[in-house]
Parts: sequence; C-alpha cells; structure tokens
Amino acid sequence: MKIYWNTLPPRIRAFLVFLLGFALMQVVFFAMDGSIKQVDILFGVYVGGFIVYFLARWGFFSIRVQMVLPNQELPIYEKFRKNPGKRRFGPGEPAEFIDVKEADDELLPDDRVIGVNFNGEAAAYPLAAIGVREISNEEYDDTPVVITWSPVTYSARAFLAKANNQAINLGRHTHSVFNSPAMPDENGSMFVQFIGQAVSGELAGWTLEQIPVTTTTWAAWKEAHPNTEVMSTDGGPEADIFENYYANDRNGVHSLKPIDKRLHGKEVVLGLDIKNHAKAYSYTALIDEPIQEEDLGRTPIVVLLERSSSTASAFLRTVNGTTLNFRGKSKNPQRRAEETTASGEGERSDYEPWLVEDIQTGSTWRAVSGECIEGELKGSQLEMLNGMTGFWYAWSRFYPQAELFGEFSDAAEQ
Repeated sequence: MKIYWNTLPPRIRAFLVFLLGFALMQVVFFAMDGSIKQVDILFGVYVGGFIVYFLARWGFFSIRVQMVLPNQELPIYEKFRKNPGKRRFGPGEPAEFIDVKEADDELLPDDRVIGVNFNGEAAAYPLAAIGVREISNEEYDDTPVVITWSPVTYSARAFLAKANNQAINLGRHTHSVFNSPAMPDENGSMFVQFIGQAVSGELAGWTLEQIPVTTTTWAAWKEAHPNTEVMSTDGGPEADIFENYYANDRNGVHSLKPIDKRLHGKEVVLGLDIKNHAKAYSYTALIDEPIQEEDLGRTPIVVLLERSSSTASAFLRTVNGTTLNFRGKSKNPQRRAEETTASGEGERSDYEPWLVEDIQTGSTWRAVSGECIEGELKGSQLEMLNGMTGFWYAWSRFYPQAELFGEFSDAAEQ
C-alpha cells in the first residue's frame, strides 16, 4: 500500500488527502448535530485545504523516486525535491585551465581544491570555481570523466562518464534527493551526486563508477603534483561563496535532521565502501589519531589525515604483495584556531607535507598522495581508494548503520 501511494502523482495524493480531511469533518458534524449544514461543508473545505497546504509545505506531496541505497537490497521511495528560489546559472563550459604559475596568482596557499590524478594526468578544481559550476565534464587521456562538487553535502565526487556503454555529459541540477544534487544527462536521466546512481529516465538504476578524488589545499596539491592543471577562478567569485553555510547549523537546503545521532550533522567524514563494507571516519577523530590501519571488507587499508591541510586520504596498504604498516616520520602539526576558517582554510603560507614511513622497509611516503619518495620502495605508489567526503547528516542517510570511527561514545571513553 505504501509503495502504491508513493507512486501516485502528487496532485492525486493531495486531492485524496483533501477528500479525507473533508469527509472526516462531515462525519464529525453529522455525529454532533445529526445533519450537515452549508456552513459545515464550507468549514470542511477549509480544513481539507489547510491540511493539504500544511503537508505540501512539509514536502509530503513531493515527487518520489525509487532508489536502492548502497549495500541494501530493497528499494526506497524518497522525495525528489525542487531547489527553492530562482534557478542560478553558473559559468558556461568549457572551463579555462591554467598552469601552476598562473594559479599562484589566483589562489592562496590554503584555498581548498578538489584534486584528481587519473590516467597520468592531474588537475585541481578550486571550490571557488567549481562551487558555482557544480560539475565539469572532462577527458583524461580520452576517457570521459565528470568531476562534481556539492557544497550542500560537502561531497566531492568524480565518475567515469559512461553508462550503458555510452558516454554521458551531466548538467547543473534543479532537484535533489537527501539534499544531494540530481544531475541530469542529455536524455533526462537524473544521477544523485552523492552515490552516482540514476533515479529517473532510461538509465534509472544505473550507478556510475567512481574514481578517487582528494579534497585538500592548493599548497598541498601542487606540492604533490607540481605539473597539475588548475581550473581558473577567472569570471567567478574569488572565494568559496558557501563559507557561511559550512559554519552554520543548517543541515542542507531542505533541512534534514540527522537520523543517526553518533555525530553532529555538519561533522565532516571520509567514507569508504569496500566490497559492501562501509565505514566513515570523522575528521575530528582523525586529528587526534591521524593514522588508522585496519582490514575493511577483508582489504588492508590505511586512512591518513594531514592536519596542516585538513586532508584525509585512504589507501590500499599492500605493495608488491606485502602488507605495510605505517607510522609518522615528520611533524604533523595541528592548525591554530586563528589560522582556520569555516571550510578549513586559513593563511598558513609555510606548508610542509606530512611524511610517513612504513615499518617493514623504512621507506618514506607522502600522506596526501601515497607516493613513496625515499627508501627501498622509492617510486612505488599506494593505490588510492574512493574516499567519499561528506557531512555526516548526508552520509548517514545514504549509508544507514554503517560503521563509524570517532562517534561521541568513542571520544567520551578517551
């Protein structure tokens, strides 16, 4: 019955609710007086209309889309909500890309960027630039890739832009699911940005393949990738326009109360989903314990957090058949409060990368990129995993009951 109700058009559902409210009032009046007067009918219309208005404001009659959450079997029907206010139009594509020297004139060392290193090519997308674009359809060595950013859920995602053996281009969203943008392709299919799943159109049910991204600072990214290209901020805002939103307590455009109380809704987490085993790592907890080693989905992994750039990265910790264990080698200083803005930015100009070493060979590795720069394994590269950043209120909706490192109870015990 619930599934049938969710599949009805919104206007039909609203009309049925109106009739129910109207009919109930007439039953009440008849039970009281033994008759129904004209004023009773008018009052019933008023009550039915008021109920419909109230529920509409709450989103009860929103269009519902079918979606299967990651690692779940049964579908859910979730609200497909339109963005409030007027539609914003960002800069047109294609975007202009510049080199490191030019980017130094546009960006501060601690400006945050989304970094992608794929098929031997590296590119950085400043939040100030991609925040107003939302998406960037690219090619990395002839492979179509789409880079996406949702400031509302604080989620950076990159996907192979192929579905059902055809290349796709995604556009700016007008609707959202769980506050995550539903990005349309040319044929009207809508892909939910947080998980890359299509919830409408001919590709409904299809999930795009993710590729790793890094959310870091400009200084940290260019140190690890000196030959990177950079999306220019020219023509757009000089800073991330969502700074105030990051700092306030509102959970999304369509405010969602966290259903999982293990963290505050706006806590930033790094999520992993490996072989149907999902786990989130709280940035706050990683500041205290910046090296986390475990087997997730029977896969040996390591999660590292470089404090100075607020960069969390996850890697497969097996190299040449050997599973490595890591410890810090250089200092990993915490930021001072006066150096930090709402999104983790500040004015630290003396960036130095955090280096770790493996216990087995004593080789030295960059924590941000997983590149071995010294020792027996020099030149090796840890395989970066698809670490998914996001606010806890969003992650806990898409990955309900997932494991969590750093929940309130853990902090209390320490």
